[in-house]
Amino acid sequence: MSNKVYDVLSKVQRWLPALGVFYLTLAQIWGLPFGDQVNETIVAVAVLLATTLEISSVAYHKKKEE
Repeated sequence: MSNKVYDVLSKVQRWLPALGVFYLTLAQIWGLPFGDQVNETIVAVAVLLATTLEISSVAYHKKKEE
């Protein structure tokens, strides 16, 4: 994974939980559909991305040490 891709995905991953909470709040206020489901899906994607980025980071540092 290139540094640019890593940086973009890292920023996206950091913003996803805020986006989930934002939609959940709007869903409760305005009666938008599937507030809980959308929020939980966004959180699941954020966790998957964080895990993927961590694995990539560990692999990068191992390769760098060799």
